[in-house]
Amino acid sequence: METMEQGPSFPKLDDLERKLLNSIAEASLSGKPFLISDVIFANSIGSPATLSRRLTSLVDKELIVYSSYDDNRKKFLELTPKSKKYFAKLNELVLQASKK
Repeated sequence: METMEQGPSFPKLDDLERKLLNSIAEASLSGKPFLISDVIFANSIGSPATLSRRLTSLVDKELIVYSSYDDNRKKFLELTPKSKKYFAKLNELVLQASKK
């Protein structure tokens, strides 16, 4: 995974950003909405302020977006096409490695 991230098409991620992005991807694959409040207040990987900064960083890197449904009171995190492409490539590399 680090090799992919060193490429020119993918921004550098620190460990916390990588964990957050993976958590959002897991929720996305399971079809569950991933609330911002779930990340910030129920996550054991960092303080709310730190997590908030990292989410902003992932948005700035165009890897996630904030979205809302219905009444706009709840904000969700979703993967962008850029991050979906990253996970698809990662999956492809894992499948290739497992065949060797």
